[in-house]
Amino acid sequence: MTESTAGRVARLSTLAHPLPAGMRDLLPAAARARAALARRLIESFELYGYERVTLPVFEYADVLERGLGSLDGNEVLRFVEPETGEVVALRPDMTPQVARLLATRLADAPPPARLCYEGSVLRRRRERARRHRQIPQAGIELLGRSGPAGDLEVLSTACAAVRAAGLVDYVLDLGHARIAGALLETAAPEQRPELVEALALKDSSELTRRAETSGMSGSILAGLAALPELSGGDEVWPRAERLLAKTPAGPAVQELRALWDAAAALGLAPNLVVDLGETWNFAYYTGSMFQILADGPGEAVGSGGRYDGLLERFGLPRAAAGFAIDLDNLAWALDRSGIDERAYTKVLISGADAQQAVPRGLLAELMAHLRGLGVPSAPAPDEAALAYCRAWRYSHLVEIGKESVTLIRIADEKQTRWPRAEAPVLASQIAAEVGAAELGARGES
Repeated sequence: MTESTAGRVARLSTLAHPLPAGMRDLLPAAARARAALARRLIESFELYGYERVTLPVFEYADVLERGLGSLDGNEVLRFVEPETGEVVALRPDMTPQVARLLATRLADAPPPARLCYEGSVLRRRRERARRHRQIPQAGIELLGRSGPAGDLEVLSTACAAVRAAGLVDYVLDLGHARIAGALLETAAPEQRPELVEALALKDSSELTRRAETSGMSGSILAGLAALPELSGGDEVWPRAERLLAKTPAGPAVQELRALWDAAAALGLAPNLVVDLGETWNFAYYTGSMFQILADGPGEAVGSGGRYDGLLERFGLPRAAAGFAIDLDNLAWALDRSGIDERAYTKVLISGADAQQAVPRGLLAELMAHLRGLGVPSAPAPDEAALAYCRAWRYSHLVEIGKESVTLIRIADEKQTRWPRAEAPVLASQIAAEVGAAELGARGES
């Protein structure tokens, strides 16, 4: 062992959390909550016909970089693969991976393809405020369905998923890449970044000044200058249509208005807003864009839209739309809204045979039957069973005596006792009792 390596090991051994910057562990309760949240999202996606795929954590860098969208190449974590000498990258986004998958292994499948995924992406931190480099996501890709029907399907799937997760108070924020994009294309390419900057800052006077300097005039100038103010609810549309109908942005305004009307008619969100001057990632998107916002994280819970140019980069020109949900942000929003983690049942079984290498008799049979009924169970240690339950978050303790069996609910130590009986009978009684306790904890009837 070299001195530098020995020093590093000594240094890490003194740290409370010896992990690379931006990485973290999840302890059992947090890991369970994360897994449950991801499971609810995936199950919701599947109800809409989306099939799950599992993707590798790293790929050749040029493949991933082909579909990065607005991500800066400096955010990508690259390294040289020892076996081949090729540069590979840890995935900063899963959408390019799904595009690669469709263009290769699923190229002959008839469209549309409905695929969903769950996993972590890794990005280098660009600012000090970003604490984590490992970002857990779940999302969908709708590949091969174009137009308003595809946009509405993606919106509907996204809103259903966050509702399935338990989020009831959120904002659906709609935009369209071709509203600002079509107006900005009338300026010279070298002038567009400054116009985008002023538009992103919602600075109407500076936007007007820069637009006039670039040579814009007439309805295009008036429409672009008005974009920072064209955000809100229903009241936006009359002015937007009056100002933009005869500009290059007119078709996109009509398309977004139709999507707005459909989303409102379906009641997709409790709060629906539109921002016609949205610049978020609009260079990557080719049509509708949206964000799902909620109190707490200060960032979008989920975002997505239409990016019809993506698959062409992989040699398979086809319509594409989708979205991703940030599981950390969603969990934060759920916590802020007062949505508690769903009650979790896990039963510890205490009895004379609990410490045997292979539990025997009633204890072993009882655990087998409880697991068959979907109730997690494990044998207790030889002492301090209640303390063990609290430390490892068991919901109930079952004590098997010579003549009776006692069920203890850990939250309040309430006890229920039955005469000792055969394992199937006891398992049914325990499952019914812990099921009732779980429903009570969740406020259900």
